[in-house]
Amino acid sequence: MKLHLFQKILSALLLIGMISMMTSCKDDDEPAPAPVNNDTATPCPGMETVTIEGQIYHTVQIGDQCWLRENLNVGKMLHTQDTLKNNDTIEKYCYNNNPANCEKYGGLYTWHEMMQYMGDTLNQGICPDGWHIPTDTDWSFLEGELDSLYAVSDTIWDTTGWRGYDAGAHMRHAGLEEWYDPNIGASNSVGFTALPAGIRYADDGTFDKIKGTCYFWSSTSSSASSAWYRLLSYTHKDVRRNPTETMNAFSVRCIKD
Repeated sequence: MKLHLFQKILSALLLIGMISMMTSCKDDDEPAPAPVNNDTATPCPGMETVTIEGQIYHTVQIGDQCWLRENLNVGKMLHTQDTLKNNDTIEKYCYNNNPANCEKYGGLYTWHEMMQYMGDTLNQGICPDGWHIPTDTDWSFLEGELDSLYAVSDTIWDTTGWRGYDAGAHMRHAGLEEWYDPNIGASNSVGFTALPAGIRYADDGTFDKIKGTCYFWSSTSSSASSAWYRLLSYTHKDVRRNPTETMNAFSVRCIKD
C-alpha cells in the first residue's frame, strides 16, 4: 500500500515537472516585442541640426512650422532652493537637482527666465538667433496640424482643458522606454519626440511627474502673473491647454522665425 502511494506521488511530481518545462519553453519561444521606431522626423529644409552652447539639436518640419526636436538645455543649473534671477546669466533647474536629467530631458525654466524678462509675446527669449519661444497660437497650429479629427481652423483649440482627439499621441515619444505604461496611443508619428520631463512647483520647489508628463511653456501671458502652457500625459491622447503661475518651471521648445 505504501509503495503504491509513493508511486502515485512520484508520478504526480513528474507530471508537474513536465508541465513546468513545457510552459518555460513556450515562454522562451515567444518573440520579443518589436522595437519602436522613433526616428520619424523630417528635418527642416537646409537645416538638419542647430548647435547651441556646444550641444547639437535636431530640427523637425511639421506642416509649415520648423521646430527643435529636443527640449532646450542652456544655462547654469541652480539648486531648487535658489531662485532664478534677472541677471546676465541664463539659469535653469534640473529635475531632482541632477544634471543628467537636464542632459536627457532639457532644463526646467520659469516663464520670466525663459523670456529673459521681456514681456513681448513674440520673443526670442533663451532660444538661439532666428528662433523664438512658441506662442499660444504656434502651439494651437501644431495641434491642429497633427490631430486626426480637428483641423487647424477649428475653434476647439481656443478652449481650455483637455482638447482635441489625438494630437498629443502624435507628439509623444512612442513605446514604454521613456514614458510610463500605458503611454496611450503614442506614435511620435512626425518625430516631435516629446519626453516626460516633469515639473518644478513654484510654491515649495519640489519636482514631480517625471516619466508621466511634459509641460511646455508658450510665450503668451494670460495675466500679470500667469502664462499659457501645454501638457502631455501618458494617460491622454489629447493635449491640455491652461494658464498657470509663471514661477513654475517647465520645459522649453524653440520654433523657427
